[in-house]
Amino acid sequence: MFINYEHNNHLYNVTVERRDNQFFITYDNDEYTVTASELKPGQLVIQLAERVIKSIISQGDDSKFVFIDGNIFKVKRIELTGRKTTGKKEGDLNSPISGTVVKVKVAEGDLVKKDDVLLVIEAMKMEYLIHAPYSGKIKRIYFKEKDQIEIGQLTAEIKKEDD
Repeated sequence: MFINYEHNNHLYNVTVERRDNQFFITYDNDEYTVTASELKPGQLVIQLAERVIKSIISQGDDSKFVFIDGNIFKVKRIELTGRKTTGKKEGDLNSPISGTVVKVKVAEGDLVKKDDVLLVIEAMKMEYLIHAPYSGKIKRIYFKEKDQIEIGQLTAEIKKEDD
């Protein structure tokens, strides 16, 4: 099966063949054998060569969020025909998972730089960081520590710094 995936505004062309719990993935002329087993719905154990990785997968409206080692990867399946379009607006600060806000690292009015951590969300005993997508000024923070947050909820607003 030939699939195009988008991650961080980069398009990846991947060929995937599945046999039982093994996936044979070809990307950029390199082939990888990946074994995956589901611990429970949304939680996978992935083995790539000698490396074993635990991951959590959460379904959004039009994309999936994959959580590995505290990092969040947004993966969106792209249709093979037609023009590439994306509904994601620049600076999207929506929560990729449901959980508890355990730390708010900024306040309204603070100046932030691209990739600064704004909030920390905990879900299933793992922490997920919400990063500033660009430099700017915090316009609004929608949550405080110990608040429950649902997938897709807006966490903060940033007024983009003029370039």
